[in-house]
Amino acid sequence: MEVQLQLSVRRAAAASRSCQSSTSLLSPRIPSRQQIRHQATSSRHKRALRVPPHPSFITSESTPKTDHIIFNPPSSEPSIFSTPFKFLPKNDPRRRANLPALFSSLAPAPTTNKLPPLLPFLPTPEQPKVHHLKPEDITEMRRLRAEDPVTNSVIALSNKFGCSKTFVMMCCHAPKEHQEKHRERLAGVRERWGPTRTKAREDRVRRKDMLLRGEL
Repeated sequence: MEVQLQLSVRRAAAASRSCQSSTSLLSPRIPSRQQIRHQATSSRHKRALRVPPHPSFITSESTPKTDHIIFNPPSSEPSIFSTPFKFLPKNDPRRRANLPALFSSLAPAPTTNKLPPLLPFLPTPEQPKVHHLKPEDITEMRRLRAEDPVTNSVIALSNKFGCSKTFVMMCCHAPKEHQEKHRERLAGVRERWGPTRTKAREDRVRRKDMLLRGEL
């Protein structure tokens, strides 16, 4: 009898569990429609982004009316090598040591207008232009360029004869075979270009033509 009672109790428990699972599948739990408001709302986010401009960017009557440069560097970290006077005691010897540097920084800058040095390739009275090459040197340059244009490149000839690369290209040219090989090598490089690089190079050539025509 006890065994039959235990079996009946187990069957009743299993039946109740199956009924609960079927009812939970048929009637799912309805989610809560309560809206939780956070601080990062759209209006508050826009309000936080409304940062007023720096005073140096605001024009006034004292600012010049023409175009000018606004110097507003970012703040830098304090240096450990310089201590402000406010944090130094009155009997600190660094006060007396820092006084010359302080007054030199407050002094007005000298009005001497020093121009930058001239470019090295421009002739000056101290370094005039030198025409040291003779017709024999130019003939030798052309012979070397025609014999081996790879070894005797423009840079190598300019270093050997002590002249500019432009002068070397004006005096002598590479053989036609060397020029054809150079064109074939460039053509092979262009074939590996994608559409983006090809379009960029075409735009560069177009801008150069417009610049030479004075359209830019």
